[in-house]
Amino acid sequence: MVRSRKSSGSCKPENMDVPEGTVVGLESDTDRNGFVLVRVHGIHDPIRVNVSTLERVTFGLAAGDWVRLKKEDKKHSPVGILHSIHRDGNVTVGFIGVETLWKGNYSELQMAEAYCVGQFVRLKSNIFSPRFEWPRKRGDEWATGKICQVLPNGCLIVKFPGRLTFGDETSNFLADPAEVEMVSFNTCPGMVKKYQHLEDFHWAVRPLLIALGLFTAMKLGFFVGKEMGRPKMNKGRSSVMQADGQHFDGQTAGNSAWLPPKVANIIFREGVTTPTSW
Repeated sequence: MVRSRKSSGSCKPENMDVPEGTVVGLESDTDRNGFVLVRVHGIHDPIRVNVSTLERVTFGLAAGDWVRLKKEDKKHSPVGILHSIHRDGNVTVGFIGVETLWKGNYSELQMAEAYCVGQFVRLKSNIFSPRFEWPRKRGDEWATGKICQVLPNGCLIVKFPGRLTFGDETSNFLADPAEVEMVSFNTCPGMVKKYQHLEDFHWAVRPLLIALGLFTAMKLGFFVGKEMGRPKMNKGRSSVMQADGQHFDGQTAGNSAWLPPKVANIIFREGVTTPTSW
């Protein structure tokens, strides 16, 4: 049984040419540049794959897998990385708290959640005294950090880009994989938790959003103030300006000064003085 070899730091099976298959043919060239025929479930014909891109799967396990001890030992972490597995089932695993590789049988292990560089993690809520020091944030909750390195024994090196550090204050912390849980937008309940997770990406996110909010409030206040300060048009005056010609004449009929003398004399029959012709 074989599968595609995972890239360094990868913990997801996406884009694997051979998620799991059985070798059914070997080429005469048996070096690392040789090819083998692998039968994959769901594909009718065997596929030809380079040997260097494959790794052997024994009892469902392969070197590099994250595993957990079925029977935990308090002397060391129960979660580690599988280093080797032999055809007889003997395995070697790297655990935090064990100076050398732990040796045992595959039947003592089970698959565990995989961690890789780039994931965000935090301590589980039921952890009150972690193996390694871990920072807290507002509200006395455990802070969320980003994995920047995975050691061969499964120990995680975590950075906290959401915390602004000064001077000699350390920015890297160690974590036991058995004590942490992965954090993502999908696992954060509600908009408040999602926003708090957004702040974990970089310490500048919070002040940037505050500045953006203040700028938006200032712009809105300036716009509202400008609208409130604009003078209102006289309602009666606007009605006169929009009136038709008939209404205009009716409104000015009582004032002869609006009309030429001859026209006023004809309409009103008043003694309007007409200019004397020279």
